[in-house]
Amino acid sequence: MLNKNSHRFQRIRKPIVISTAILFHLLLIFHLLFSPVIIVSAAYKGIINASFIAFSIIILLSLFFGRAYCSWFCPGCGIQEIMSSFVKKKSKNSKALFIKYLIFAIWIGFIITGYIIHGFQKIDLTYGMLDVTFERKIILTLGAIVLTVPLTALFGQYASCKYICWQAPFMIIGTKIRDYFQLRGLRLKAEPEQCETCNICNAKCPMNIDVMANVINNKMNNAECILCGNCIDSCNHNVITFSIAKH
Repeated sequence: MLNKNSHRFQRIRKPIVISTAILFHLLLIFHLLFSPVIIVSAAYKGIINASFIAFSIIILLSLFFGRAYCSWFCPGCGIQEIMSSFVKKKSKNSKALFIKYLIFAIWIGFIITGYIIHGFQKIDLTYGMLDVTFERKIILTLGAIVLTVPLTALFGQYASCKYICWQAPFMIIGTKIRDYFQLRGLRLKAEPEQCETCNICNAKCPMNIDVMANVINNKMNNAECILCGNCIDSCNHNVITFSIAKH
């Protein structure tokens, strides 16, 4: 029997995240707005730029939405969503997951040091964006795609999200803060007694999370969960749902 809500969220999510990826890459603004380099340069001049605002908004949104931004709006994830149509292999939950935290720690350390030394001197939202040549924008955009595509092809779906994304720790930290203070937010909710242990949710999870074990243990919080809703759409028994709750 097919789930009456089959693909309900995916019919909404996939067009959004894929359109975001195409639009942001065509406009050549994604890697300027979310540049890990430009914000460091701005920090060492005491400038609050667009990247600073963008990353601040991401961590604030994660207090309520967790990592939903990843699967619903991130242009980088949009590229990986396109790749998942061709790459069916799942990326492994190995020690490589911690690479992104190392990258994040080094990167955020540079940013904090810059602002400690120079303070917040002025706001310039266009800093580092207007003086970039068209050719460099092309190189940055193609370079990011070239980095993402081979990683996905070699290691599996959403590999760059799991292993090297410098934005993911922002949302993971925000989610941890939300849970620590028991704030209400978007999360997965399960009804363990309804689970038939069919394993379909595991098969459909792009992040290769053991969703079924989480359901059985009634512990749906997982740092790698991007709230894509695939597990909800695929469950024939409506065991998993989205919920606005404290825990």
